Order: sequence, then structure tokens, then C-alpha cells
Amino acid sequence: MKKESIHVRVLTATDLHQSKLHYRGLASAVDQHRPDALALVGDFLDMMAGRYHLDTAECAKFLADLPVEHLLCVRGNHEDSNWPTFVAAWPHEQRKLIALYGSAYTVGPLVIVGFPCLLGSEFDWCAHLSPDSNQMRQAPEKSRECLVAVAQTWLPKLMHALGPPGRSLWLAHECPIGPPLAHPGAFNSTWNGAVERFLPHVVISGHDHDAPLDSGQWQARLGRTLCVNVGQTDIDFHYTVLDFEFASCAPSLPSQIRIKAFPWLSEIVVDPKCPEHQPSNLPLPKET
Repeated sequence: MKKESIHVRVLTATDLHQSKLHYRGLASAVDQHRPDALALVGDFLDMMAGRYHLDTAECAKFLADLPVEHLLCVRGNHEDSNWPTFVAAWPHEQRKLIALYGSAYTVGPLVIVGFPCLLGSEFDWCAHLSPDSNQMRQAPEKSRECLVAVAQTWLPKLMHALGPPGRSLWLAHECPIGPPLAHPGAFNSTWNGAVERFLPHVVISGHDHDAPLDSGQWQARLGRTLCVNVGQTDIDFHYTVLDFEFASCAPSLPSQIRIKAFPWLSEIVVDPKCPEHQPSNLPLPKET
């Protein structure tokens, strides 16, 4: 009898910037796709609050109430001096506040690696992050030290500890490549070198809202790695849904990754068993 595959669904979103419209769009996407994990890949906060924006405390309560088992945060350049307010408003007894910062998190057999953001100040982010876990606290006994800008000082140790499963999915607010996914000067060359060295299967990024829209392309290859930035607009909510298939429930590399881009209405299938495989665009099927 053929063994049933293990499936993990991840919904990723970037650059919500406290927009009421985008937060409502996020809630609708979670309700529609029912992911196992939701990953906010930076700039879900901002320094503004007004008629069309939630305030920082409202963002915390909104996100904590979303009906998803695993909710992960990765820092963007707009998670800055507003972060203590967000942490203070988070209902920690209801849900742990999980933040990836040069660290990994597992959802079943899927290993997710989250990167720091080299823009803005990481001081407040690290002040609330425990040194030995991914959990944010209002007043941890000891705080996480800020990572240096050179990934080679911390990433090799992490990847050695994770082994091959650590190459499944990377989350980094700053894109590791320039055009067509980021304008020149808006991508992170340090992450570029990390991708070329460790060959992750998929990297999800944001930060540059406009480059994918200007180029008409939301995905591009960096060597064997598929890099994704679906962009963001003031009106339409952009996000991705990634479906991972595994042969085992133990942490491992996926046998297939299906990535759907919204509202692009297109998808890509990645076959990790064929490293030279060039994924092809397929029409987006209706959600079941």
C-alpha cells in the first residue's frame, strides 16, 4: 500500500503597513485557504495610524485572533521603535508571539528559516526576544544579541544544525536579487551570497512593493533557488500560498512545492528532486 504524503500549507504576506484594507484582506485569505502556518515577512507594522490604518495595539490583537495554528513574524524595516507597543499589546496568554531572527521553526516536517532585516534598528526587536527561543516576551530575563550584517558569521552554524531540511523555505524581508523582483539598491547582496552558497529551494521576500508590478514578474531564479516577491499595492492585497508535500512526518526536504501568487492568478510547481528543473507557470485552479 502506498504511503500517504504529508501536506503543509503556508500563507505568506509582506508589507501590510497597518493598512485596514490589507489586514481585512489577510483575514479573508486565512479564512479562504486555511493554512497550517501564516508567515508575516516584514513591514506588517508602520509608524502611521489614521483613518485608513489600525494602530499598533489593534494590529497585535487582530493578528493574535486569526484562526491559524502557527503564526510567525519576520522583521522588516518598519518594525522599529513601535515594536515594544506591539509586544505589550499582544495577548501572550492566548498565543505565543513567535519571531524568527536568524533562526528556524518547524511545522510538521517543514523547516522554515527566518532572516533578520539589515535596514532600520533591530534594538527593540532583540530586546524582547529570548536568546534561547523564538518567543517574544515583554520582559525576558535575557535579551537576544543583534546579529551582525555578515550572514557568514551565523548562518553556516544554523544550516549545519538544521541539515538539508533547512533548505526548504527561507523568509527574508529584503529580496536576495535585484530586477525583476527588486529595483537596483533595494535588494540585499548579503542574502544573495547566502542563497548562492546554501541553495534553499524557495525564498519569500517583500520590501520593494513596486518592482514586481513594474516588471510583471513575481518570481525569478537565483541559480537553483526560486525567489518570490509578489509586491504590494494600496488597494489589492498581494500574498502567496505555498503547499509542501513530504514523504515523511520527520523534518525533511519536500518532494514537491506548489506556490500560488495572489492576485496574480498564477502558480509555479517546484520539484526539489530535479535541481535543474525550471518551473513552469500553470493556470490557477479553483480553491477546494
